[in-house]
Amino acid sequence: MASKALHEHTSPPAVSDPCRVTGVRHFGRYALITVLAPRVARRARPGQFVMVGIPGPEFHLRRPISIHSVAGEAIRLLVEPRGVGSGALCDLAVADRLEVAGPLGSGFPIAAGASALVLGGGIGVAPMQYLVDRLLAADASVTVAFGFRDAQQARLVSAFDIDQLWVTTDDGTVGRRGTVVDLADELQIGADTVIYACGPWPMLAAVRLWAGKRGLNGYVSLEAHMACGSGACQGCVVATDSGYRRVCVDGPVFDMTSVEALV
Repeated sequence: MASKALHEHTSPPAVSDPCRVTGVRHFGRYALITVLAPRVARRARPGQFVMVGIPGPEFHLRRPISIHSVAGEAIRLLVEPRGVGSGALCDLAVADRLEVAGPLGSGFPIAAGASALVLGGGIGVAPMQYLVDRLLAADASVTVAFGFRDAQQARLVSAFDIDQLWVTTDDGTVGRRGTVVDLADELQIGADTVIYACGPWPMLAAVRLWAGKRGLNGYVSLEAHMACGSGACQGCVVATDSGYRRVCVDGPVFDMTSVEALV
């Protein structure tokens, strides 16, 4: 890539703190949770995640949640209620307390002064606010496109503060009809554009194919089931061109051409 990358793959060691919820906003079934976590906020990089302990004796494993954004000493988490645990997170109220460990994993390399295309699908849009904030701070030219199933899922857009944001839905109820790759096809993308993508695996595979046909490259953030978040359980491995890698430690951000499962 011609642009200078500010490498944000790693950060200082993770910390684990009891943290206080200072804000909760709901967008349909989704929740944007603000947590006062100064030590995590200071160390965080776009694309990283935290492991969140859910209050209650019935919850034994922490849940991995992407860092949606950072504001001063607070982090924000955009949560979809996929199960009982994540549903309990969406039911949190101000002044509730959480055990938060992080930041964990690799972050997106920030291409300073570059042209960036940020693509998100479904709840995979969650880490993109922080990424866009950092790209703009690095004087990058940023275009953002999000794809959703329908109007209900597209309510996630309300959790974002992004000027150049395009939206598409599979059924055409919000924005344009089609996939986020269909939408990217209509955008003015330069030959030196860096791609940043997060979403379901089929979407990421389509993004890689689309980018490859245009001679573009970039980074993907992979979704995976995680039990520990520290690499100890080996439960989130993915095949890459340099062998098997753990999504929680070696990722979740990878060079898009390195992930064999996206071919």
